[in-house]
Amino acid sequence: MQIPRDGHSRGVIHSCHGEPSVVNKDRANNKPKPVREDAFPSELVFQKTDLSFVDRIVDPDREKRSGPKGYRPSSIFMALLLMYLQSMDSVLALVRFLNTHPQWLVTLDLRKAVRGNIQYKVPDRTTFYKFAERLGREKMLDIFISMVVQLIQLGIIKGDKVSLDCSIIWAWFKDCKWSNSPRHDKKKCRRNKSRDKDASWTWDSHREKFVYGYKVHIMIDSASGLPVMITVTTAAYGENRTVSWFVRMVLRLGVSVSKFLADAGYDSNETRLKIIRRLKAVPFIPLNTRNASGSTIEEKKARRKELCLKFYVKNLVRNFWVDPDSEEFDREFDARTFSEQGFSVGKGSLNLDSLKHVGIEWATLHSVCICMVMLLVAKTAVEIGRPDLSRCVKCFQG
Repeated sequence: MQIPRDGHSRGVIHSCHGEPSVVNKDRANNKPKPVREDAFPSELVFQKTDLSFVDRIVDPDREKRSGPKGYRPSSIFMALLLMYLQSMDSVLALVRFLNTHPQWLVTLDLRKAVRGNIQYKVPDRTTFYKFAERLGREKMLDIFISMVVQLIQLGIIKGDKVSLDCSIIWAWFKDCKWSNSPRHDKKKCRRNKSRDKDASWTWDSHREKFVYGYKVHIMIDSASGLPVMITVTTAAYGENRTVSWFVRMVLRLGVSVSKFLADAGYDSNETRLKIIRRLKAVPFIPLNTRNASGSTIEEKKARRKELCLKFYVKNLVRNFWVDPDSEEFDREFDARTFSEQGFSVGKGSLNLDSLKHVGIEWATLHSVCICMVMLLVAKTAVEIGRPDLSRCVKCFQG
């Protein structure tokens, strides 16, 4: 998923055999990348999108219920989206921002009844925490799906070709590294008492160390580079175990997928068969040689390729086979760069790696809000006639 980094010069790319190849002149001359001068106010993102559907999902009986009703769920949710759009690192920073920028109370419609009078008021931190608990993972997903459906109807998301990928994020409270030691007293360990009990340990091949946290699984539309579906699991949860869930969600969206892209971590005969039979899509998944026999990598790859092709023939899905060594496979698989760029936008402009709360519910809300911001920015960019800015979050942070 991550782009490999090396210590070679910027003007030269080394092939797998160690031979350098010449790249474009701009990189060879070390010219800086052009900087976008476009800047739009953040208010535009919220003015261009009607999020009243959040009220219907979270509090459908609000209008019928008598008594104090508090803030609208859509207003609290928009405030959380503002927190991520403006790259604030915590709810406390959001509350401070709203106190110093009262005009945002009107934009977000943050008003409630105080002594019988409706007035604009800054919510305290507990309001946001209670809202997250009240929301739950299922309603978070419903909100996200509703937004995705809007973009599908507008033609921004096509869904013909999708890419599945995942990224590991740190839990806010790290587990004690001595927790598995027989001499470790967990009752006296302050870190063990405050650790995020929903998270888990796993090996992160990119960071090259064990990480305690969560795994964010995202399906991205390869044409637009926008998230189509998302779920969050513990870090130790296997990627392949989420494929069945994603297939069900794609069918729920009613999207007609013809090409399904994923990296070698998703390579298994069972996964390929689910994609073919349920989605009628061609799986573009590189072969994984982890269990193949052979003394060299080439022999293992050839053996895995032979067995995979036999599996296709045996299950009568030979017409869905694309040779992993063919130009067609390479050409289609290059579209996965959009999913990598999507994660880089999430980690760079929207602080995906900066999880500041405990529990898988907050980890899910954290990830859903980031993906929602990406969708809102894309929708706003298209509606103002600037589709070229659909993935430029920084252009709407003014």
